[in-house]
Amino acid sequence: MKYLLFVFCFVTLIACGGDDDQDTQDPVADCTTEILPTFSITIRDASTNALLEDVSITVMDQTFTAVLTEVSPGVYEGPDERDGSYTIRIEKEDYQTIITAQITPQEDECGLVTEVLSYELEEL
Repeated sequence: MKYLLFVFCFVTLIACGGDDDQDTQDPVADCTTEILPTFSITIRDASTNALLEDVSITVMDQTFTAVLTEVSPGVYEGPDERDGSYTIRIEKEDYQTIITAQITPQEDECGLVTEVLSYELEEL
């Protein structure tokens, strides 16, 4: 009887001895050290849908102003991981100018999330 009780206790300990938290991952551990832009903005011609190059995009909050960099034809990025509430001014010669309402990029457990936006400019 003692042997049977010992086996029962041993089996119960083994069955309950697992680490239940091994499948749970710390979300912060999945974060990278890569620096991401606050904005990634694609600009197209409203009538042809062609990507527009040489567009001037300025982002402004109350204490900061930056001009975005064209990283590929029609795609502009910047500034690097900077929180704030921004107004964006989009300008190109012979096209309308767009000035946006305030845009506040979101954050997650890893930091700022790149705000991906797209605009179409109409020729004047």
